[in-house]
Amino acid sequence: MAEKSATPLQEEPKRRGRKPKGERAMTPAERSKASRFNRTYTQEGYSGKQVNVMLSGPAHMALDDLMIFFSDKTQKEIIEQAIIAMHKAKDLQNLTV
Repeated sequence: MAEKSATPLQEEPKRRGRKPKGERAMTPAERSKASRFNRTYTQEGYSGKQVNVMLSGPAHMALDDLMIFFSDKTQKEIIEQAIIAMHKAKDLQNLTV
C-alpha cells in the first residue's frame, strides 16, 4: 500500500466572517464609535437627531388635525415642517409657546 505523505505547505483553514478594514479587527468600543458616527453623518451630510417625546393633550389633538388636513404627509414630516417654520420665524426673541 502507498503511504500518504503530508504536504509540507498545508493551507490554513479559511477564516470565517468579514475581513477587517484595517490591520486588525476593531474592538467593541471602536465599532460602537463608528456606528454612532455613521448614524449621525451619512454620505449626504448631517442625517438628523432622534427625538422621542410625549405630546400633551392639546398638541396631540393638533397633530391629529394636521394629519387630516395634510393627508399626504407623515407625522414626522408635519412635525419637521412645524419646527422649521417656527425656526424661520423672523422674531425668534419674542416667540412664545
